[in-house]
Amino acid sequence: MHSSSKGSNRGALIVGAGAAGLLHGLSFRAHGVPVLAVYDPDRDKARRFAELVGGPRVLDDLDGVARDPDIGCVSICSPPRIHVEQAELCAASDRLLFVEKPVAMTRDEMMRLEKLPFTVPIVQWRAGRAIRTVRRAIAEGLLGPTPSVAIDLAWHRDARYFAEGRDRYDVWGCGALLSVGIHALDAVCFALDRPVAEVHGTLGYAAGIEVETRAALDIAFRGGALASLRITFDAGMDQTRLTFCGAGVTAAIAGSEADPTANAVEFVAADPAKQRVLQALADKVEGVGHSPLLVPFIGRALESFREGMIPGASSHFPSVRDVAIAHAAIFRVYEGESRTQRAIHPPSTVSTCPLT
Repeated sequence: MHSSSKGSNRGALIVGAGAAGLLHGLSFRAHGVPVLAVYDPDRDKARRFAELVGGPRVLDDLDGVARDPDIGCVSICSPPRIHVEQAELCAASDRLLFVEKPVAMTRDEMMRLEKLPFTVPIVQWRAGRAIRTVRRAIAEGLLGPTPSVAIDLAWHRDARYFAEGRDRYDVWGCGALLSVGIHALDAVCFALDRPVAEVHGTLGYAAGIEVETRAALDIAFRGGALASLRITFDAGMDQTRLTFCGAGVTAAIAGSEADPTANAVEFVAADPAKQRVLQALADKVEGVGHSPLLVPFIGRALESFREGMIPGASSHFPSVRDVAIAHAAIFRVYEGESRTQRAIHPPSTVSTCPLT
């Protein structure tokens, strides 16, 4: 419990006036929290943002934000490279601090972020009905002790996406694996709910782009569960599929980029009686069945904060430590190859980084 349970009744600050910031702003307004301020180094972008969310003041910088008594919530929606730096400027002992994924770029940054009060990572895929159903089925042993998971992200990213600096380390800080793959990998780690034992990764590069545009990741979890992630930005459309298999059961979650875990799970069991058990479980698991998941995710976090809870107290109110498993798995792949080496890869090459 904490004594600052009314902090979320004040207004919100949005840091980063892009698409993610706009969705955060609209989510706050949906829950009765006014957006009081916005910061973005591009002042024209910040002004346009302000017009869309009710006219908050546009800040010149983040100096003094930590002492502003009117701000009860902050959302860090800027490029990942500066998430932790800006979170440290905005954190306060009576304030809820949301940080978009990936929350950090390195283990060091993750440790710094863990020290900040009331910090909540934006992991809205965890709120979806489908992933919560699979998590429950795994917890009840319906997929056996060692499920295997295939994670397939075939997404389309064109020149407009990279034109905003997402092709560079000094602007964005990471490529497909951490910037996008973290969404699905975190959801799978949430469903399996066990530590990682071993990681192997492969990064692929395209001409003229510093960061990886495709990647493959194989993870062994403690106890024997396995997960394999494949991601590419070269697809013709956005397709996402998470497939969990074990003990004669397949559980598939499919959709596009937009919150696929809000969809229904497709269960197939070799045993008809087990199929009925799985369907009954799916009918009773609580979870959000519509997109955007960010709106109910932020709503539950605000409610939890008002009730005096601290992040990590429930699966609806996660802490930075809760997302460390998925981030650390990717950090281990990145650590296997120096940033300089990655930046000078010739076109269409790959780098394999085995780690234990």
